[in-house]
Amino acid sequence: MLRLQTFGGCSLERDGVRMDTASAYRKGLALLAVLAAAGERGVSRDAVLALLWPDSDEERARTSLRQLVHLLRNQLQSPDLIPSSPELRLNPQVISSDVADFRAALAADDLAAAVELYRGHFLDGFYIRGADELERWTATERAALKSDAARALETLAQRTESAGDMRTAVAWWRRLTEHDPISASGALGLMRCLDAVGERAAALRHARVYELLVQSELGEATDDVVSAFADRLRSSPQPAIADVPAIADVPAIADVPATAGVVTRRRRRLRMAAAAALVVAFVVVAAVAVVSRPRAATSTFIAVLPLANISGDADNDIISDGLTENLITSLSTIPDVRVIGRTSVSRFRERTLDLRAIADSLGVSAVLDGSVQRSGEQLKIGVQLVSAADGTVMWAETYDRRMSDFFAIQDEITRAIIDALRLRVGSAASTPDTLRDVLAYELYLRGRHIFMTRTDRDGTDHARQYFEAALERDSLLAYAHAGLSDVYTRLAIFAHMPAREGFAHAKDHARRALALDSTLAEAYVALGHALCVADFDWDASDRVFERALTLNPSYSFGRMPYAVCLMSRGRFRDAERHLLHARTTDPFSPAPSNLLGRLYVYTQQPDLAIENLRQALELSPQMDLAWQQLGHARLQKGMAAEAIDAFERAAALSGPRDSLHLAYALAVTGRADDARRIVAELTTAGRTANMAFHFALAWTGLGDSDQAFTWLERGLDEQGSFIGSAAVDPALTPLRADPRWPMLLRRMGLE
Repeated sequence: MLRLQTFGGCSLERDGVRMDTASAYRKGLALLAVLAAAGERGVSRDAVLALLWPDSDEERARTSLRQLVHLLRNQLQSPDLIPSSPELRLNPQVISSDVADFRAALAADDLAAAVELYRGHFLDGFYIRGADELERWTATERAALKSDAARALETLAQRTESAGDMRTAVAWWRRLTEHDPISASGALGLMRCLDAVGERAAALRHARVYELLVQSELGEATDDVVSAFADRLRSSPQPAIADVPAIADVPAIADVPATAGVVTRRRRRLRMAAAAALVVAFVVVAAVAVVSRPRAATSTFIAVLPLANISGDADNDIISDGLTENLITSLSTIPDVRVIGRTSVSRFRERTLDLRAIADSLGVSAVLDGSVQRSGEQLKIGVQLVSAADGTVMWAETYDRRMSDFFAIQDEITRAIIDALRLRVGSAASTPDTLRDVLAYELYLRGRHIFMTRTDRDGTDHARQYFEAALERDSLLAYAHAGLSDVYTRLAIFAHMPAREGFAHAKDHARRALALDSTLAEAYVALGHALCVADFDWDASDRVFERALTLNPSYSFGRMPYAVCLMSRGRFRDAERHLLHARTTDPFSPAPSNLLGRLYVYTQQPDLAIENLRQALELSPQMDLAWQQLGHARLQKGMAAEAIDAFERAAALSGPRDSLHLAYALAVTGRADDARRIVAELTTAGRTANMAFHFALAWTGLGDSDQAFTWLERGLDEQGSFIGSAAVDPALTPLRADPRWPMLLRRMGLE
């Protein structure tokens, strides 16, 4: 059975296995997506021609359509994929789609199933150059589906609250506010339920976030009902659900007129970007300030905001993004400069706050802002460096260059910033000689952006395609080899390909990158990660990671795999130091808080673990590993029911891996039969590849040490890395008195 995935991208699977060849054929995917969205009613051929071949004459376009349908049928070995009929439609006996299932679930009032299918915006990141009509159609469909998902979330929240299950209602209202941050009904519902479960401070904090968001984006006062309820919370000594506005008194999303803030899709996107920035600023930055260590007085902390593309052509976003990325990288190599990571600054792509407010949120002393305009081969770049203290412009310049000067401009701007800040530095990093093909580098940047923002299988595969395309154009591009190394390590770790094969590719590409550019921090990090998790070569990985961080101390992503490797050996203080540094440098990334939560689980400090994992989930509610570790932290606190809930959420997101953690939790909380059923189902279904540690964990919970050691030894024999945390994970404590334990550690290079 074929399966088309359209939420969060566009890809094709057969029996759960991604079809990379088919997924790379974009116009074929576009046709399938159009037909999937149309459902049973189908689409006329004329409509398809207008979407996919708008500039071709009718005869040529019809020929192209016939050839495309023929190609899809043959390539997918499904002659009945698109039946012959006046209207084009997909055969539901041959192919299913998430968008069709989403709409069917809504029609059946199975709203929970519908919102779980909505795992990202419709065809997010999918485009075909020159197909403007397709882009407009996609935007319309995306907006309608997004609105449907919002209505479903609001209805689920209302129903759950009416049933008296306030904690579950909090979760649904929170998801709605993440989906539509300026929804008055969402804000009120979340505040009301937070107060009902004893979290009044969180309710008032959300009121403040909502107030600032509405004022900064819409220039309007907060909705009266939200302000009134916030005032009541501040003055009331006790929560009183009966006194708050009833659900029926709050207008549903469907009832809000178009003029009430939702004027255009463009404006809505601006609000969403602003919401992400403001919510994160209030939830995370305060926590970061508490745990961060003081910076040296001589250090300068700056943020390079995403340079605005003012060319009028979205395809030129990659030019502005590329310049932003390289300025961050170049400035990060300077000893006296600390630079905010790209994850954090990317949340301020839309300038809904002034520069001083952004600087204050990020905790920096200066902000670099600017714009890029491209016209053919001409490039005009305007940049300014603004002081956070008083908003004065410390330095500004405009550059008129040709595209062939793209990389040289970066060096020129970097040197100018250093002069403006009057820094005492030896020499600024310059662009390596290997960066001379702008298009190849554009492809690399697209891949790196996807790799950093989408950690799921589709996102990782999509990143790989861009890195490979970059190397097809320029086989000497060291950055792309480093990117592929990261991709293969992730694919191996998360069981998306045979582990040994994945790690072999990872080490090969990292070493190729270093052969091309021995100063590339990204390549050292990629190699260090693979040496640690695949080979247990602890000393070598230490040397490689330290070299990376010497070259680029602000490369926050590099500190995270290093911290994982340090944790595996029980070097918790060193790991904590790197993770706190990473969170300071990139405060809006959920990854450092997630890994800090894992560290505190390993050191059996569940309160600290829960605090950090909640911060990670505020930033990324769909982060399955954070839910998994939250389950373990709750088990350490004796919160059995809450732990099971967290593990079930993780399993719903990641499948077999976290299902085994759920089995462990069920076993240690007295539900051994349910745990055995999960283990048996996964074993029978053959879902065991790269899962050695997780099976060992489940069997440990069931009290079967023989099975647990069998799986751990299998991990060493077949997969290598997947028992890396066994030495420190407290869940495996029952195994440590066994005489087989020290032998296992010796095989891992841990005496």
